[in-house]
Amino acid sequence: MAARAVRTPLTLAVLSLLRERARHPYEIQALVRERHVDEVVKMRGGSLYDAIRRLAEAGLVTSVTSERAGARPERTVYAITDEGVAVAEALVRDYLRSPAQDFPVFVAGLAHILDLEPATAAALLRERRAAIQAEHDRVAAQLDADTAHLPRVVTLEADYAQALRVAELAWLDRVAAGIEAGELPWPEGRT
Repeated sequence: MAARAVRTPLTLAVLSLLRERARHPYEIQALVRERHVDEVVKMRGGSLYDAIRRLAEAGLVTSVTSERAGARPERTVYAITDEGVAVAEALVRDYLRSPAQDFPVFVAGLAHILDLEPATAAALLRERRAAIQAEHDRVAAQLDADTAHLPRVVTLEADYAQALRVAELAWLDRVAAGIEAGELPWPEGRT
């Protein structure tokens, strides 16, 4: 199995939660949401189950038991292995120390903003600002309501994501206003 297949933010989240104690995937999924890890880790459909399968194939987690509660389907409980602990620690170290080069679509759009009329570009930046403000407000309300019982260190990733939203809101305000005021003029012949 390629090392890259298990070196993802989602697999790190799984390993970290299993490091606390053995869990079944449904409990992991619930904790990812409760702790707002899903604000910074992409988790869709069966991706959690795929991640656990990859981790098991790589020997980083192992099934320890199956449990059934009432009429619910049987749930496999997984535990982290010693190798999984080592990989989790290595991933955290790598993720914290080294800036990664991401290729977000927004930055690609900024690289080609001159393909639009200035007024259109400013309007689209204002639309983005409104969407980010709504997301910021939604997450702030959830954090206030859902995490009062959690130590702040457990939700640092959500706190960081909120700080980035605040910074982006200020940046979008400055750039959109600069375009609208003509302080960021388009070169002649563009658009």
